[in-house]
Amino acid sequence: MFLGAKAQVTKMQKLKVSSNNRFLVKEDGSPFVWIGETNWFFAKLPPSTIDNIIDVRSKQGFTIMFVSCREKLYNGEGPGNINQPNEAWWAYLDEYIEKCAKKNLYVGVNLGWWGVAKKNSASDLYDYGKWVGERYKDNNNIVWLTLGEAGSHARKSTIPDEKIKALVDGIREGDTGNKLLTIHADYKRGTSLSNHGNISDFNNWQTSQWCCMNDLPRKDERKWTVWEAIQYDYNKRYEGKPKPTLDSEAWYENNKAFCDATAFNIRRRAYFTIFAGAFGHTYGAGGLWDGLNESEGCSGNALEAIQYEGARDMGFLSSFLHGLGNEILKLRPNQSLVVEGNSNAYDSHIQSAMANDASFALIYSASDAAYTVDLSLLQPKKIQTIWYNPRDDSYKKGESIRSVKKTALFEINPPSNKGAGNDWVLILGDKKIIDNFQAK
Repeated sequence: MFLGAKAQVTKMQKLKVSSNNRFLVKEDGSPFVWIGETNWFFAKLPPSTIDNIIDVRSKQGFTIMFVSCREKLYNGEGPGNINQPNEAWWAYLDEYIEKCAKKNLYVGVNLGWWGVAKKNSASDLYDYGKWVGERYKDNNNIVWLTLGEAGSHARKSTIPDEKIKALVDGIREGDTGNKLLTIHADYKRGTSLSNHGNISDFNNWQTSQWCCMNDLPRKDERKWTVWEAIQYDYNKRYEGKPKPTLDSEAWYENNKAFCDATAFNIRRRAYFTIFAGAFGHTYGAGGLWDGLNESEGCSGNALEAIQYEGARDMGFLSSFLHGLGNEILKLRPNQSLVVEGNSNAYDSHIQSAMANDASFALIYSASDAAYTVDLSLLQPKKIQTIWYNPRDDSYKKGESIRSVKKTALFEINPPSNKGAGNDWVLILGDKKIIDNFQAK
């Protein structure tokens, strides 16, 4: 019924969940910094365009590309159906995955959108998952996203849990369970809101095109902010243990009917969620996700989209997080650091994280308004600071605070006074931590 596997592929380190169940790491234990890109309709783009996208995203600091097995090839051939796959289409995906591997990029693979589960039986879904799993069992640079917009699906009657479970079981059987798997979340939802978190290696949200203060669901009368959604996952337990989480599909830049996202909107969403406990972030661009060869509305074509300002800022974020090295694995969200000046308004919110040994802290502020921190929570007796500018990937020397007493409060004044969008990351820590960033 199904076609055979493909040829030998470039080897990369497999990804796994960290020992503290909060991050993803490579086989050697080094942290994997997840900076994702939704290249969903890759198949619509010719090889030369794909080469450019992969090359630029790799150089910018992206680490994982998302694709979906649904759109017809640029030459008109589709992927076929789950009982009769089109080998030419799947060979193009083989090539894409291999090109990514050569640029040290991982690939998040959706086996189609949620309608695949609606129109096929659980038995067929199992066979489909097993075939795809077997085909790519030797590709270490794959993370399974299962089905698009299926995690915690709002349309439960169309894709019952047993169908999703059958597909997951097939994938794990086919690739011998040696790759990480999650279920791409439905819009405005997360896998943690349903039983899908139980069968996923990590959770994810799709906060997507909405500003989120009034859109993400809660059981009480209020709605979640993006950082509260991540905090919900962070506090959730599965047999007593947490699971890593992230926003796997956030506000897209220059995206047709959703044209009002600025680079600041894109950037702050990432820092809010990562400092709230997410292990990474996924960016999206109109023109790239939908595989445009020509511009459409506010969306440029795919080659124009790879140069959007927000994508550049995601590269800066990648640089910053990689600069933490193994120290990133110590990070824990800690809002008690900021005792005055915070807000739930997206334009002025402050999100903070601290190392589990209290050796350093990171504080992201969406504006340059002053705020007050409690330095007694940090371990070093002499605390030094340095500012990171997420708009241009630069560092600015801060103050050195010599004596820290219990309940010692200190007012922080970010550089300049321009308001929302003049966002900063404050790094507080001992000399070793600060020297590491000053060297950059």
